[in-house]
Amino acid sequence: MLILRSRSPRRREIFDSLGLSYLVDVFDVDEASFGTEDSLEYLKRITIAKLGPGLRNTLDVQVSADTIVVRDGAILQKPTDEEEAISMLTDLTNRAHLVLSGMAIRNSDQEIFDYDVSKVLFLPWKRDEILEYVRRCKPYDKAGAYGIQDPHSPVRSFTGSYTNILGFPIRKFFLYHRIWSEFLGKEK
Repeated sequence: MLILRSRSPRRREIFDSLGLSYLVDVFDVDEASFGTEDSLEYLKRITIAKLGPGLRNTLDVQVSADTIVVRDGAILQKPTDEEEAISMLTDLTNRAHLVLSGMAIRNSDQEIFDYDVSKVLFLPWKRDEILEYVRRCKPYDKAGAYGIQDPHSPVRSFTGSYTNILGFPIRKFFLYHRIWSEFLGKEK
């Protein structure tokens, strides 16, 4: 069984679009950052932790993922409320930042971590546009308080992978297709 360790609806949509047969089984972790961690260390630690305990069945394959937004070395997580979302979007407006999405894969033989990086440039939004976006899209489940797929998204342009910004490093996932390809097209 392929087990997706994520509650993200966007990751489920990506798995569905690939025709994968999988089960969602979330393992919650404390996503607090340690003061001395850089963004990649943090991403790796959280992504691997989301795999949870070892495999219950040696035929299982577990996949976890995490996405962070990084601007000037600071990690922007999911906003906890409207005020924090507005603050994040105000900080990002008309500026570039990085989106890092990590994924971990575990089977009976190995545990792999990999990640992708995309660069995003925001539109020069005014405060009223930010307020309208936050109230309409309620981006509290998205790192950096935005979704590239949202109507009236604040993204002006990007380089790198769209699905990476969406929340899953699909280009990296395909590098390890030999581990998960047996779950293509099977009944759920």
